[in-house]
Amino acid sequence: MASDDKRANRSPISLQGIEIVGAAPEGAEQTRTLYVLYADTETERDILRAFAEDALKKSAAASIAWVRETKERDSLQHEGLAGELDGMENALVTPVGVAWKPKSQQQQSWRAIMGWTHLIGSDFRQRRVAQGKPERCAIVIGEAATLGELRLRHTKHTAHDDAGAEAGAFADYVALQAALTIERDARSVTGETIKYPRYVTRALWGRNSFQAQLEKIAAESGRPIADVREEAQVCLKELVPNARAPHISAAWAFSRAVCRLGYEDKLVYDKQKVAEIRRMALTRPLALVFTHKTHIDGVAIILATRDESFPLVHMIGGDNMAFAGVGYMMRRAGAVFIRRSIDSPVYKVVMRQYLSYLMEKRFPVSWALEGTRSRNGKLMPPRFGILKYVVEAAAKENMRDLTIIPVSIYYDLIAELSDYAVEQTGAKKRKESLAWMADYLRSLRKPLGRISFGFGDPVVIDTTTPEIASAVAAGDDSFSVHLQKFAFEASANANAVTPMTPTALFMLILTGAAPRALTETEISRRMLALRDWAKSRALPVTNDIKKLDIDRIQSVAKAIIEMGVVSCYDSGPEPVYSIAPGKHFEASYYRNTAIHFFVTKAIAELALAKAAAAAADPMETFWAEAAEIRDLFKFEFFYPPLDQFKADIEEELRRYDPDWTHRVKAGEARDFLAEMTPLVSHAALRPFAEAYLIVADVLLDARIAGDGSDKAAVVDAALNYARQALLQRRIASEESIGKLMFENGFDLAANRNLTSGDGATLAAARRAFRAQLDDLNKRIGVIADIAEAPADDEFAKETPQYSNGSARDLGANPPH
Repeated sequence: MASDDKRANRSPISLQGIEIVGAAPEGAEQTRTLYVLYADTETERDILRAFAEDALKKSAAASIAWVRETKERDSLQHEGLAGELDGMENALVTPVGVAWKPKSQQQQSWRAIMGWTHLIGSDFRQRRVAQGKPERCAIVIGEAATLGELRLRHTKHTAHDDAGAEAGAFADYVALQAALTIERDARSVTGETIKYPRYVTRALWGRNSFQAQLEKIAAESGRPIADVREEAQVCLKELVPNARAPHISAAWAFSRAVCRLGYEDKLVYDKQKVAEIRRMALTRPLALVFTHKTHIDGVAIILATRDESFPLVHMIGGDNMAFAGVGYMMRRAGAVFIRRSIDSPVYKVVMRQYLSYLMEKRFPVSWALEGTRSRNGKLMPPRFGILKYVVEAAAKENMRDLTIIPVSIYYDLIAELSDYAVEQTGAKKRKESLAWMADYLRSLRKPLGRISFGFGDPVVIDTTTPEIASAVAAGDDSFSVHLQKFAFEASANANAVTPMTPTALFMLILTGAAPRALTETEISRRMLALRDWAKSRALPVTNDIKKLDIDRIQSVAKAIIEMGVVSCYDSGPEPVYSIAPGKHFEASYYRNTAIHFFVTKAIAELALAKAAAAAADPMETFWAEAAEIRDLFKFEFFYPPLDQFKADIEEELRRYDPDWTHRVKAGEARDFLAEMTPLVSHAALRPFAEAYLIVADVLLDARIAGDGSDKAAVVDAALNYARQALLQRRIASEESIGKLMFENGFDLAANRNLTSGDGATLAAARRAFRAQLDDLNKRIGVIADIAEAPADDEFAKETPQYSNGSARDLGANPPH
């Protein structure tokens, strides 16, 4: 195939019809003016050559120099610039470049965006447009600066002992500023509004602080400085994305297309809140940390922030997602792919320097708070890795207002739950690739409802305080304590804005009743009771919950049945609903998205059940048991500080009876417990308690997992043993079988020194641990019996359409 150069018509390009945007500075004809001409292609060079000839004719005091981008990423080459700058004192430096207009200013069409993308950098296409449709081309005259201003800015970041090196560095700096100015001022022509960084590698490399840290590594390690710098260049190329406006727009359009495969077109969020966050992003270093439920999360963040005109948000993710095709496009759209394991001191320095640059220039960063997708629906413990680098980077630049915005992303339905279910049986996760991605996109082609966002209270970090600054400098345990505090505060704030959804309540009810099926009347009564419970406590709920009625409950049931998670048996006198065979994991996943709202009440119920059987001082028993259960599930849930936790329990119980402590002391704890409807501990905590009991059984039986010191062996043994326990009906349902719960159960045992130690002492401690969990599960069973006992028919009397077997179906023609 002929090259672009051979195919292009090399006849001169006329400036007729080509718009000139901007103007030369006043007095340019009398003042010494240096036009820095920024051209990437021969066509752009021809256009600017014609412009320069005209400018030189008008002013004898004018001169020109050329700048172009090389094939090397973030690299500029200049011709004649150093010579023109040498000896100049009072001169104006005016950048001039060429911009290409898309066919339409509306950059929503994938076809239009890709056409524009192909035009940028294609000499053949540009020449054809310039000669045939010159109105799509514009000469951009950028904002001028005096030579003195440029020298002053340059010396702030760089310094050279060698005069020749300083002169060359200054010419590089002027070339960089010219290119950046043209990139910025061309947005008025292209219609692009997004702010994104350019020539980052050059800017970072010229920083004194960066070079000083590389020299320090060389001195401490004994490596040649040239070797360290070579590694730093490799790390920069690996880390720093080569953002381009067309690719950013392409990623925007791609994100919209992916979300529309199964989800509704409109993202659901508080626009006023988002506008407030955008204002923060323009004025302070900001990070968006999101809850991670599905592969759509990052795509949804890109879509929402672009829709609301944020500066380019740099999505940080693992390099496992940088596979062929996707990695190429997303790197050019601002994605930062990092190594899964970081042990190179050079890589760490490069990452800190790059993050500090982004925050200094007010480009938000974003990453998954949990570091990986939640495989069970509830918020997982946060990872500190990226947060550590962000806080360190902010501290090195003395940033006072690093702002962490917790973002809760929640979905009506999630497509990849079947994959999560398989992983929880011990199977390996499928490796990401183009084939994997194609399969994943196909899985989204079904009605999945809405994508919604909640934005939690920001966590503001002043890295200049002596306490934090010294902790960062020391890098010791005190810094880890601060990181944990920041991360857990962000997690709690994210949980606080993750609302209850109708799907979550529906699944809470059915998993609590399992293995028993429920009638339409029972489901409706319980959903409305949970709605009223949530409303009375001003808990965050979706609009569907606020307006919940019989018709909305029916629509929820229909959607869940169509997803195959719930089944309906309608051949009897009245339809009954239950978790579909093999779908208990999916059901528990949806329930777990709202489980954090029920944990405090569930613990209070179980503590009351313990107090009811206390031989002496039931109140002391109550509070001791509440604290014990809190500790028992510390690897599963986030809690407020202990004093606040106790205050929350007191507030909950006072809602049922202001004199509840008197009743407990009087031996009425069981009666009081029965009045605390709706009861939730069996629905919220039973799978975790049963899973931990399985781990305790495995630790007690050397035949199953040896001495119990190997985590992987214990978890594998628990997966096998739990399947037997299910067949023997010693656990309630399949949802109590899960790799993550068994791992957390082992971690709890290790935390309590139950995985290794002296033989006799260890065996006794393990038996006590097993007895504690057995007692807890028995109390859960008692509460389940109370909660699931047949209710009177008052609801049916008040709601005639549910009074007999001909009641309306919750789902239209539900399958068996």
